[in-house]
Amino acid sequence: MLARIAGRLFWRELKRGELWVIAFALFLAVGSVVSLSGITQSVKSALQQRSAQFTAADRVLGSSQPFDDSFFEVANGLEVASARQMQFDSMLFAGEQMQLATIKAVSASYPLRGDLVLHRSASITSGPAGQLTPGEVWFEARLLDLLQVKPGDRVELGDAKLVVAGVIVNEPDAPLSVFGGSPRVIMHLDDVAATNIVQPGSRISYRYLFAGSNTALDSLTATLKPMLSVHQRWRNLDRESAIGSALERAERFLLLAGLLGIVLAACAAAVAASRYSQRHTQAVAIIKALGATTAKARLLYSSHLLLVVVFSLVLGLLGGQLAIFAAELGIGHYISDYRPEFSVRPLLLGTLTCIICALLFAARPLWQLAKTPAIEVLKQPAAAINLDKWQLILGAAAIWGLMWLFSGELLISVGLFLLCALFAAILLGFAAVMVKLARPVAAGQSSAGRLALANLRRRLWPNSFQLITFSLAIFLTLLLYFLRAELIGQWQQQIPDGAPNHFLVNVSAEQRAKVTAFTETNNLQPEPFYPVVRGRLTSINSEQLQQEASKEDRSEQRVGVGRELNLTWLAQIPANNKILAGQWFNDDTQAEVSVEQEIAERLQITLGDKLDFSIGGQQINATVTSIRQVDWNSLQPNFYMILSPDVLATFPATYITAFYLEQGSGNLINQLARQMPTVTVISVDAIINQVNDIIAQVTVALSFILVIIALAAALVLVAQVQATLEQREQELAILRTLGAKYVFLRNALLLEFAFLGALAGLFATVLAELLLMILQQRVFEMPFQFHFALWWMGPVIGIVSVSALGWWQLRRLLQIPGAVLIRRVIQS
Repeated sequence: MLARIAGRLFWRELKRGELWVIAFALFLAVGSVVSLSGITQSVKSALQQRSAQFTAADRVLGSSQPFDDSFFEVANGLEVASARQMQFDSMLFAGEQMQLATIKAVSASYPLRGDLVLHRSASITSGPAGQLTPGEVWFEARLLDLLQVKPGDRVELGDAKLVVAGVIVNEPDAPLSVFGGSPRVIMHLDDVAATNIVQPGSRISYRYLFAGSNTALDSLTATLKPMLSVHQRWRNLDRESAIGSALERAERFLLLAGLLGIVLAACAAAVAASRYSQRHTQAVAIIKALGATTAKARLLYSSHLLLVVVFSLVLGLLGGQLAIFAAELGIGHYISDYRPEFSVRPLLLGTLTCIICALLFAARPLWQLAKTPAIEVLKQPAAAINLDKWQLILGAAAIWGLMWLFSGELLISVGLFLLCALFAAILLGFAAVMVKLARPVAAGQSSAGRLALANLRRRLWPNSFQLITFSLAIFLTLLLYFLRAELIGQWQQQIPDGAPNHFLVNVSAEQRAKVTAFTETNNLQPEPFYPVVRGRLTSINSEQLQQEASKEDRSEQRVGVGRELNLTWLAQIPANNKILAGQWFNDDTQAEVSVEQEIAERLQITLGDKLDFSIGGQQINATVTSIRQVDWNSLQPNFYMILSPDVLATFPATYITAFYLEQGSGNLINQLARQMPTVTVISVDAIINQVNDIIAQVTVALSFILVIIALAAALVLVAQVQATLEQREQELAILRTLGAKYVFLRNALLLEFAFLGALAGLFATVLAELLLMILQQRVFEMPFQFHFALWWMGPVIGIVSVSALGWWQLRRLLQIPGAVLIRRVIQS
């Protein structure tokens, strides 16, 4: 009997649209979470796959000990591709010529990611393609001039004589630093034994390269973890490099977009919960009047809710997965070698979202509805929302829980949640003030404007709730638009067109004039010359630094950098540096040093500390007089330590400079190498292209997410307007009875929504500007810029969107004849 009644009531409410609002809200929450989670995960995976081209593998394990074959056996068992790589410095001999070079010996499967491009010629711009073969070595182009050899000649490396096969055009895992080192050589790993270079005590760097699916790689990492020694560690792309920093910033953009989507999904669930609790009071009273108990009423509505949850969950999961599939197709079209991987995390997160929203948003109203007494059937339904503190607490917990589950970032979730809560509280307070201000203005209702203000005042709490959701929806749309348009634009401008893409390193003092003459002759615009001296930080305030930390070390000795630093001296602060504390050098400066912010925090260096350096066996010291913030995203020479000129001016130094060279001008580099073979030329075109690719991919991803957010925001606005349809029918019936004309009612309706939209747009603008300021300065480390366009876009979007959606939803009521409208109200 109860099942038949529940089914008939369920079907009746489906036809009336009662349950569709809840179904839509849950569908929106599930679909938003699944699609946003999956899309951000896919874009992040695509970025990681592109960055893997700069490490020649998906995962790299570094070691100072010889290869352990058991590691490769584990990889083979997990179907993970692997390669081996050794790197060491050694002398190369060609007749009477000799040169120190960095030798990289790799196995035949190298590289696992990216392309190794070799030319069997002396030119990097032309020549037949080559491949790695035992018995041959491949040179960095400048090394041919340094050793005065050509392809086909033989060189000596240790005890082995190898053939110079050609030049290295592209090396996937070449160093990304603009500070050059020794010329590079690539050889086959099988030839290392014949050189007899590897001896006990030799400084050899070993690398295990792995590539495969994320699941297999995670299993490999977990399996190898207990097998690793203190001499082995996983290597990651340097976050201080241009590419590493770009990847980190991209992840922040996508994470923020996903979090904002969670807030909107929670708003949709809150709208459904509000309407559900408001519109079913009399229905429960009727059931109680017919003899149903509270337990039966709860069972009845629980069955309805369960059916809606299952229906919404299935459609939400399918819709979200289709959005992910569409995004992956787009990424695959944009990135030819993209490898999509199915992940159950978005589906699990969407399922959990549906359960949380259903329980925490609907459980409390359901419990309260079941206790409705039968006498309520004789009363009119309440027009205002009855605020239930427990429902608010459970709803707030649901929102924060969803944000935390999605992001995994506790601080970011708490910060954004508190900001939204503060915003909602301010809006509620503002609504109460508006009641007092609007009361005398709305008196009389003799005009459409006065009637609109009276309607706003009469539905104080429903309008307040609508104002909050409208404002949040507009705020999310504005924020994502400006994140995509302006912040990414500022990010991209950090590497402007014409930025230096070739660096000249190891320039001697005597060669500076030659370099200057060469650039002037070829119409190149060089950057300033930066002097460079290699030195090691040995102590802070006479406290000796531990140069390398180990797992066995339990001392409290401060750990140093662990390597030599590139030191420089400058009279003027570099353009991409900013003083955070202290002051820059002046004419009277004596033995001072400026320290970069991050290394100062790591080494606990403060203003006034005494730093000791060892340079070529000589000891110098300097006092810290400033802490600098360095823009590591700029492809400029950046330094951890900058000393005053009086400290290093007497030390022999090499210089570094840079210039922009258009594509297709590689012959100029060859000319420079022939004129000054000891000068190292480093091209960073690949780095610039990779950073620009990352920016482009994030822009596409945010555009897609922006569309989802905008559509979801519009649907939330529609749901809010639908929540007041029944009450508006009653009001229009009364006004029609009193003789109100169609034009008068239409204008009043449009003005009411325009007022509400203008307020929502204004509040959304304030919140968006505030959050953009925080994001620019704190999260993305950019200078704050006032967004003038935001202050007209917010109110205009609010007025147009809310008025249009309100009119679209309510125009049918105005077109119904007065007699029919009155009859419908009486029958309902």
